Amino acid sequence: MNGEIFLASALLPFLMLLLYRTEGRVADSAAVVITGISLLLNGYGLYLFSQGGLNKVYHYVYIAGGNLGEVFGFSVDVASVLIGFVSILTGFLLVLYAVDYMGPSNRGFPLEAGKGRFYALLGLLMGSSMVFIYGTNLVQFLVFLELMAISLLYLVDFYGDARNKALKGFLVLNLGVFLLLVAVAILGGNQELAKMGALSQSTKDLAFAILTFAAFAMSSQFFFYSWLPDATAGPIPASAYIHTASIVPLGSFMLFRVIQYMEPGRNEFWLLGALTVVLILLMMVYYPLQRDGKKLIAYSTIAQTGVAYLTLAYALAGHQVGLQIAVYQVVNHAFVKALAFMSVGAFAYSLGTTDFEDIKGIRHSLPWSSVAWFLSFFGLAGVLPLGLFFSKVLTVMATHHALGVASWLFPGVVLFDGAVFLIVIILWFREMFFGEPHPSTGIHSSRLMDVAMLVLIFISIVAPWVTFDVVTKIGFMG
Repeated sequence: MNGEIFLASALLPFLMLLLYRTEGRVADSAAVVITGISLLLNGYGLYLFSQGGLNKVYHYVYIAGGNLGEVFGFSVDVASVLIGFVSILTGFLLVLYAVDYMGPSNRGFPLEAGKGRFYALLGLLMGSSMVFIYGTNLVQFLVFLELMAISLLYLVDFYGDARNKALKGFLVLNLGVFLLLVAVAILGGNQELAKMGALSQSTKDLAFAILTFAAFAMSSQFFFYSWLPDATAGPIPASAYIHTASIVPLGSFMLFRVIQYMEPGRNEFWLLGALTVVLILLMMVYYPLQRDGKKLIAYSTIAQTGVAYLTLAYALAGHQVGLQIAVYQVVNHAFVKALAFMSVGAFAYSLGTTDFEDIKGIRHSLPWSSVAWFLSFFGLAGVLPLGLFFSKVLTVMATHHALGVASWLFPGVVLFDGAVFLIVIILWFREMFFGEPHPSTGIHSSRLMDVAMLVLIFISIVAPWVTFDVVTKIGFMG
């Protein structure tokens, strides 16, 4: 197995930094080519990995740093290969989508200049996310989380009207970086994932508690949930990537890695489970209060990422099925949520708004966008045929792995959350689909954006069937 294939795939998006001063079709073509090559390399690596057996684990050390041990390496196993492919595939589709979305024809957010700057910042985010996914140690996590935080700072304020919102997200993520630094200071050379299993139980308890809140800061969980809705002020393709394949899901992925290697034990079950239950219940209060599609998506992201944390609690009780469902939830959520963002972005592009109150009769005016909206938003509630239905079913079915009252509390919260979100979407559905459209002249849509949405619909339907057997190969590494 050649680890350099995955290394090259992860580092290629950084080349988009060279596009900072380019504009127009030059920037578009270069961004599509760079992310396309990265996707092809990653896909080839995935093929080679699958040929060698999904149970194999390949560890590559590139930089070691004295007392800290390994500080830059790649872990190529079934979890990193799957999440890495999902991340670069989602990123590539969002770049395709951005070719038209980030332009002067966008009614809601017209862009006359700065396209190369957008691609450069997105490339920094994509490359940092990819290296994070294959990371083998906490130092690597904190360095590339800091790079993700820097890219978020400038992407959220890309239009120049959201400096405070961008700064809030940046500061919260840097809290996560600080907590990772504290964990590194405590663990020293044991900050490598592969060494965490040998820690004493008291050290595991302390380190895991610190790393849990670092992950929560990344994923906009309790107590840090307010930064993510504000971060939707940035361009929709960037918001979509942050929510689906970068900072937010990678918080849960980092904690997945820690549990997978450390196996901290049952002492932390309620720390993770109770805080997540409270958070998901809180999100249900926010759903009916949202008119803006981007904000509604953000609160849904917080809750859906919370579902992944609940299943990780099963893993803390010693059941590897918790690890498997967590990754399955991240994969299914990535595609469904990216589709939701694309549909709302299509409304901004064609109608000039993401306010659901002002969007009427889209089944006639924007047929493909309406299909994407219908499937994705109902899919976020757990309705077939998209993949979140399956990961939620598995979460409920695995409830016997929970401890005490959590055996009914966790599935009850997951089902109640889906029901509340579904009611909210049904209430919006009638007017948005069948209402009388507001008078408008020259409603236009983008064929390329429609193609990206159609491809993502197909992937969202197929992915849960393809990836189910794959995630069953995930287990503890300690």
